[in-house]
Amino acid sequence: MAPTVLATAAAVAATHPNAIYSGSLLSLIILILDLIAIVQLLNSERSVMNKLLWCLLIFLCPIVGVVLY
Repeated sequence: MAPTVLATAAAVAATHPNAIYSGSLLSLIILILDLIAIVQLLNSERSVMNKLLWCLLIFLCPIVGVVLY
């Protein structure tokens, strides 16, 4: 079963070279924005519970968390 999956992935990559990595740039941008938001949050003067809740929101819902923060 695994060789079939690899053959299919190779066939897709051969026809569309960017098909496998199409979302990697967007994911990298979101990751960088999340890290910046978390570092700024941890350096802020908020209470520990407030920091924890914001970090959980950013971690569980990265796009929504950064936009809301």
